[in-house]
Amino acid sequence: MTRVLRVVLFLAVAAPALAAQPLTQNLREQHKIQSDLLRLDLAELDEQRAKMLETWARVEQGAADLATAQAQGESLESLKLRDQDLRQAEAELMMHVTSLQRIRRDVLAAQALLGALEEEIRRLEGQVGPERDPLSGTWEVVMEPGGQEGLMFLQLDGTLVQGTYRLSGDWSGSLRGTLVSGKVRLERIDSQVGYAATFYGKLSTPGGVSRLEGTWEATQLSAGLPSGGSWVAERLEEVPE
Repeated sequence: MTRVLRVVLFLAVAAPALAAQPLTQNLREQHKIQSDLLRLDLAELDEQRAKMLETWARVEQGAADLATAQAQGESLESLKLRDQDLRQAEAELMMHVTSLQRIRRDVLAAQALLGALEEEIRRLEGQVGPERDPLSGTWEVVMEPGGQEGLMFLQLDGTLVQGTYRLSGDWSGSLRGTLVSGKVRLERIDSQVGYAATFYGKLSTPGGVSRLEGTWEATQLSAGLPSGGSWVAERLEEVPE
């Protein structure tokens, strides 16, 4: 697969997520994509180098065999066939050399781009400090029906979310899920009843305050919990004492 095609495929998958991210986070995602592409280029470089060495061995052997056949007075027709095979091997060798040159250019271009991205990230973080991701932190949550209140502690790693929670009524446990294109899905694993509910929500920042809002569905109806409802959460700047 050519580098151009790989770039198109990577960006087609990553573009929706990149468009919704702050600048430095966007640059870090681009850095990750380019690093993945560079690893593919280096793997292709090794593969083409192995093919070139194999073909070079064929060229050397073919040239030696032709010289020996000429010295031994082999027939003209046989010599022509040997020469034809040698020319084909030489053409394949040149093809591999050309491919190696192209891949080396791609590797150098990728390394230069990675360096530029790293420099720009350092420059931006030097101006405003490292950017906080949109989800990690402490959230004050209210669940309906019943107005049940509590805290969620979330940590974002790429698109994966992990965390814990404490709710009124002595409910507590862990959270796991994803954040994709501003939409969050969380599974609530309660310390008392296990997998208790699934939360669906949308992330927004009205007035610069991070906010989650959506619905939830119970998975443990026998536990005496409502079958579903709505929820809203706002991120706190500091964890309350």
